[in-house]
Amino acid sequence: MRDRVSRRSVLTGLTAAALAPMALPEKAGADPGSQPRTTGHEHSTLESSALRVEVTASPYSYRVIEKSTGHVLVSQSETRFTAGSQLIAAEATVTSRRSKALEARLSLVGTSDTARVRFTFTSPEVLQVSLALDNGAASAIREQFVDRGEHYYGLWEYSYNGTGGALDNRGAEAVALRGSSNPPVGSGDPSARAPFYLTSGRYAVYAPSEASARYTTGVGGVTNFEFDSPTLTYHVIYGPTYAQMLQRFNTLAGGALMPPLWAFEPIFWRDDHTNATGQAQQGAASAQELVRIDADNLQRYQIPSAAMWIDRPVGSGGGGLVGWGNFDFDLRATSFPDPEAMIADLARRGMHLLVWIANRANNSMLTDPAFTPYLFDAANGWPIDTANPGVDLRQREAYDHFRQRLQEGYVNLGVRGYKIDRGEQGEYPAALENELGVLMTRMARESVEEVFPGDGFVFGRNAHDTSRRYVAVWNGDSDANASGLADSVKQVIRAGVMNFSMAGSDTGGYSGTPNKETFARWLEFSTYVPMMEVLLGPNRTIWTNYDQQLIDIARTQTQAHHDLIPYARSYQYASTKTGMAAVRAMPIMFENDPAVADMWDEYLYGNELLVAPVIMAGATSRQVYLPAGTWIDYNDKTTTFTGPATITAVAPLDTIPVYVRAGAIVPRGDIVRSNNNWTPDWAPTLSLEVFPARGVDGFFDYYTGGEVRRITCSTTHTGAIRLRFGNLGTGGAVQVHVDHFSRVTRNGVRLAAGHGFQFDPDARRLTVPFSGATDIQIK
Repeated sequence: MRDRVSRRSVLTGLTAAALAPMALPEKAGADPGSQPRTTGHEHSTLESSALRVEVTASPYSYRVIEKSTGHVLVSQSETRFTAGSQLIAAEATVTSRRSKALEARLSLVGTSDTARVRFTFTSPEVLQVSLALDNGAASAIREQFVDRGEHYYGLWEYSYNGTGGALDNRGAEAVALRGSSNPPVGSGDPSARAPFYLTSGRYAVYAPSEASARYTTGVGGVTNFEFDSPTLTYHVIYGPTYAQMLQRFNTLAGGALMPPLWAFEPIFWRDDHTNATGQAQQGAASAQELVRIDADNLQRYQIPSAAMWIDRPVGSGGGGLVGWGNFDFDLRATSFPDPEAMIADLARRGMHLLVWIANRANNSMLTDPAFTPYLFDAANGWPIDTANPGVDLRQREAYDHFRQRLQEGYVNLGVRGYKIDRGEQGEYPAALENELGVLMTRMARESVEEVFPGDGFVFGRNAHDTSRRYVAVWNGDSDANASGLADSVKQVIRAGVMNFSMAGSDTGGYSGTPNKETFARWLEFSTYVPMMEVLLGPNRTIWTNYDQQLIDIARTQTQAHHDLIPYARSYQYASTKTGMAAVRAMPIMFENDPAVADMWDEYLYGNELLVAPVIMAGATSRQVYLPAGTWIDYNDKTTTFTGPATITAVAPLDTIPVYVRAGAIVPRGDIVRSNNNWTPDWAPTLSLEVFPARGVDGFFDYYTGGEVRRITCSTTHTGAIRLRFGNLGTGGAVQVHVDHFSRVTRNGVRLAAGHGFQFDPDARRLTVPFSGATDIQIK
């Protein structure tokens, strides 16, 4: 229970648009940084094959210039150290120079003390800048830059820090890089963040630090960031495309986690299995029986799922966080009297169990001698005013003990992971929130990984930067209405910009009871993100409290999410290598299209599917913007549109508008059984959807679970199609969407209609079975 407080490649994530550099601004008065320097002040230079740095001696500043065009990407305008007083860098004197590095001593206004700055090209496209005082230690360091009207993406999952409230952070002023629990505007607890932003100016900036920080973006002609740290290192990352910026960011920061196959399945949960009303509505005599009844109903209604999680209370004890802190199950007859049997029953169904955890001391944690010296409480000298302080995981004894207690109480019984709650509600000192957020996610991940290597799954909401290596993220306690759904769409997209790729939301919302329409629209949205988790509960259980239509929608959408696992898993794997998340913001993918610069109510799922969730209450249609190119309605797979264009998409309650690129390959299929007891003689199978377009060559890098295999499709201007791929590990069928053809061969053998292939003229779909390496030609 939570309290309120052209060519495509999945591996590269590049489209023709993404590969094309962003348009240069005019080299005129509107872009003063593009003009030659006229001050006459001395400057020193450092060059790579892509960039040139000009360091001005007095007053100290520097510029980063794109060598191929002479365009100024970055104009740094002020460096400020806080060390009792504000010390501004005045002049720079070069003290060391090498082929890839330049170091200078900085004089400071009003003092004889000095500082130093070092510029290093760690690659031709990445400039590292390091700052520190020469004597003593700064309490904070701030860097400031000239704002040129760029769009700023990244930094926070929360969308309302900038003035637009959507994707662009312009207008954020001295906003802390911290989690957002129960924010003043919007809903949820969107707490994923990273000290990283991309800009439409063809550069990004990343400061790999867990120190407290504040960002100002595009306010009063400047952008700046300040870190409460004695030293500061940051990277200016050149693109010129967003895809290239993300690739280089990924190299610096590390990619997203790669979950086990089952984690891509829908996950179901309740906020409180001990709730008497919830038990009574399902005819359950205990919390454990309610878990079984829910698992029964998922199978009865043929709703795929691979996991259930038990939210707090799961364990014994009371306190401020009832059911947490003893690292156990509540064994009372009305709770979970036989957890081993419960876990075994789920396992027989092909399902796993997850449980709720948090770094907040409660029950035995408050007296455990391995924890008490490390609690953030008054007894240990910390000004933390809470009955449930956090544990200082910076201390090895506390870190190891927390991990061991999770294993002894849960993992050794068969629990495969957790939802990590809280972490941004005052249980830690604010200055340590980022560092402890990373440590908690890492420790939780390790506790499962040590027992179940490669087969555990953890997600949380308080995720800072490198937490992406350990956990998926969800956006906290969204309101259970259309506004909460809209906020969740924004937040999942924004998380993706920082490569928190395995992301989702509480389907149906958390705070309140969703009406039928809200639940249906949220199910549709969650189908097209990597992590689908669905909240049941008193008066909000799909098969008890709603009608047959919602049951049908839940079945259809969860089965569609299940069917898209081959696609989602391939893009999640790609995110670990490229930094490009599975859910992709429109401005990232169409960077030369000003119409999408702050568009948040559409996104690309992978590279092939454009998703336009219905987020307005009562709507049965919506306007959809289709960027340049040819798009096919993915719901009927026949209607074609040419972009750029805004169309009206018909969207009755059971339909979410989705469009697929012409030339796309979309792998789908039933590759994990999970709780499926309704398919006789189940066996894994793949379905490769192909949407050929004349003159277009496309490919998809399919992740088999062990390696990447490329699927290619070439289509000549006369309409001849050739589809080739190696052994994908699972057989199935190719579904090619064509109007007509005269001949089909597979691996050099001509096939006969009705035997070697099937053709549905109404659906314009040619189906060809395959097994192993395959070469299909269609003329």
